[in-house]
Amino acid sequence: MNKIYKKIKEKIFYPFKRRFLILRKEGIKKEIKCFKYKNLLIYEIIDGEIFTNSVDDAAYIKKNYILEGPSYQYRNSINSNIRNNTILKSGVNRFSKKIRGNILSLISGGTAKHNYGHWLFDVLSRLLIIKKINRFKKIDYYYVPAFKFQFQKDTLHYLNIKKKQIISSENNKYIKADKIISTDHPFEHRFDKIPKHIFEDVRRNFIKLSSYSKIKKYDKIYFERDYSNFDLNNLKKFKNERILVNNKAVKKFLESNGFHTYKAINLSFADQIKIFSNAKIIVSMFGAELSNLVFCKPKTRVIEIKTNKKLTDYTNISNKCRLKHHQINIKPIYKTISKQNGILECPIEKLKIAIS
Repeated sequence: MNKIYKKIKEKIFYPFKRRFLILRKEGIKKEIKCFKYKNLLIYEIIDGEIFTNSVDDAAYIKKNYILEGPSYQYRNSINSNIRNNTILKSGVNRFSKKIRGNILSLISGGTAKHNYGHWLFDVLSRLLIIKKINRFKKIDYYYVPAFKFQFQKDTLHYLNIKKKQIISSENNKYIKADKIISTDHPFEHRFDKIPKHIFEDVRRNFIKLSSYSKIKKYDKIYFERDYSNFDLNNLKKFKNERILVNNKAVKKFLESNGFHTYKAINLSFADQIKIFSNAKIIVSMFGAELSNLVFCKPKTRVIEIKTNKKLTDYTNISNKCRLKHHQINIKPIYKTISKQNGILECPIEKLKIAIS
């Protein structure tokens, strides 16, 4: 019934909605200012607008044109053709939130609004580049995917961005501003595409935060995932999640070999930086906490437990940060819809060889 109601509603209001054409990359330079920094195109849109569904699509608008480049429309984790942007099909209402001043847009489709790693490399990396090039003397507001998790608040606070300057796309999906500053999306949420200078920027800007942490530092670290929301007696129900079914055995083995166990969910941003920057060997499942590898010292050993050897997100970070990365690839117990997830059982013997 909800789908039928939605379709009827769309047909009724369709004539009253604003419609758009596409302005391709080759035509953008004639209409707005843009320049290149390394592999990133940066745009200045005077009297610009942004409409986003706060999930996978965002349309950057100038007059009645959607701008190819800063706009995105993610399908299956790939930034697809601009013709797929939802705004072209559904249009938008004619009432946007007007914001006086200059806005730096840092929105990024999909998981950046809740995933720690994508927040670091899809959102903060672009903010750090804009600050570094020092071209924009005045930025009044920062348009971000979300502003509700502690790591989002900690990182922006540390960069001297005030709470009143932050606009969350979750609560403000359609905005208009005197000037919008934005970039294109060359990495497409893929860590294996991220260049070395991005990792260096993140490390250089945040490594000092470790001094704010009072947590103890250890040479050997095991990061376990939080399974409090899963019924481990009914695993098949959670086959599309990421679960280490013999986590207790893995934890017991590692702790008997001098490892200290942490859960990322219990740690502040500063704590995570301190732990990774002081560790000599780290064991973890594939997951966002391994984004902290950028804070490790060169030659730190990393042992990653995962489902698929083709997943090279964190191997890429290790290679570019000169870490020693070892993968333990395990076939999931049940078939999954995502190559990243699955219920795994890590052989202790493989782990024993990896840490030796």
